[in-house]
Amino acid sequence: MINEKRVKELCHMAVYDAHKDKTDQQTGQYYMWDYVSKELIKSFFSGTISYLLLVLLWVLSSLEQVNALINNLNVFSLAVSLLVLYIGFMAIYLFVTVVVYSVRFTNGRKRLKQYEGHMTRARKLYHREDQQRS
Repeated sequence: MINEKRVKELCHMAVYDAHKDKTDQQTGQYYMWDYVSKELIKSFFSGTISYLLLVLLWVLSSLEQVNALINNLNVFSLAVSLLVLYIGFMAIYLFVTVVVYSVRFTNGRKRLKQYEGHMTRARKLYHREDQQRS
């Protein structure tokens, strides 16, 4: 005879395995700040590359302005202003990274706890069924 409660629990587990398993398993392997710091390191490199590409795009789009800035201004002041912009860009980018991945970690942990709850209930239902057979 089919146990409806057990089928419900197994259905919840199957839906979780099909959609959320891979991303949530990563959050289950780390502590929160280990997970966020791993993502911060990746974001640091991707943010640096993004900033360099944005500067390159700006230079290519306005060559005349850049040439005038280099001729009229001190190159050192241009480099300092680009460095200040880089620091500001990275501060914002890394702050957003911390917020986003903290929320992802928290939500992933909640889904893992729900999954573990479904697994525990299914295990108990199997155990009860085995006891009734004996």
